[in-house]
Amino acid sequence: MGKKVVDLTLDDEHMTVGVEDTLQEAAKRLLTISGGVVVVLDADQRVKGVLGQRQLIKALSEGVDASATECHHHMEMDFMTVKLTDSLKGVLADVRLRSPQAVIAVDEHDEFVGYFSPGDYQEAVQLVDNLKGLNL
Repeated sequence: MGKKVVDLTLDDEHMTVGVEDTLQEAAKRLLTISGGVVVVLDADQRVKGVLGQRQLIKALSEGVDASATECHHHMEMDFMTVKLTDSLKGVLADVRLRSPQAVIAVDEHDEFVGYFSPGDYQEAVQLVDNLKGLNL
């Protein structure tokens, strides 16, 4: 039996923010987590992009007013979505092939449920390797 995305802990290493929230708000939320990203959601809880330290620093280096500029102007949109029911083996292959800036997990309604962090990626690799060793 192969492991699936749902078997990972995806509710850590991220915060969420709305597309019209300011970069200042995104920065405040990013500071509350160690590492990770701020996932930018629309009103229907669908992922529109992600903001990490790099995007925030780049925006500030360009002289934007962080208290007035909305997140959607500076978010990274190179993300890949995966379903909770997707196999880890398949997701890992897709990530290696595509190399997205972020991997986001969604439910059957395409609503955000979690962030597939680099730590989750390592955990998935280990789980898949362990299953190989058991010939599963």
